[in-house]
Amino acid sequence: MFGFRINQPRTLLIKIAVIFVPVFAMAHLTQNMVYVLPTLAIGVLFGGSINGDTKTDYDDTDADPGDS
Repeated sequence: MFGFRINQPRTLLIKIAVIFVPVFAMAHLTQNMVYVLPTLAIGVLFGGSINGDTKTDYDDTDADPGDS
């Protein structure tokens, strides 16, 4: 449809849940935006740090190939 494709839908859903659930709970419990905005900021920080790539590719190009 416009070239839009979600590569990792599970990771996206986890990020949305990490951000939405605490913000919605804080808004519902306090009924006050003063507490909702910091909760949103913290949720965005945590949600943004979640990475769906499980493979770790450490390419050490500065290493000596072994001829010492």
